[in-house]
Amino acid sequence: MKRAIISGATSGDNTLVTAVTGKKIRVLSLFLVAAGAVTVRFESAAGGTALTGVMSVPANGSLVLPFNEAGWFETAAAALLNMELGGAVQVSGALVYQEVS
Repeated sequence: MKRAIISGATSGDNTLVTAVTGKKIRVLSLFLVAAGAVTVRFESAAGGTALTGVMSVPANGSLVLPFNEAGWFETAAAALLNMELGGAVQVSGALVYQEVS
């Protein structure tokens, strides 16, 4: 298992975990807090395939995905994990992931 910081404030694409050759990134747990109201969606690759629907997070609101050994979602092989924000709002937190074939 590996860990990554969630820190993004750009409307649109925010890379959370860089791509790994031949591996998928499987998210096992996650938490985030939004400084203002914003929508969040996780994607396989920047501007890529949606891994979740668009989720609305209120100002100072949070999103928590507790540990799930099967994983909540995963990227395509050799694709980065992207967080797409619906506005220029600071979103911070952390996630636990694993690289899988």
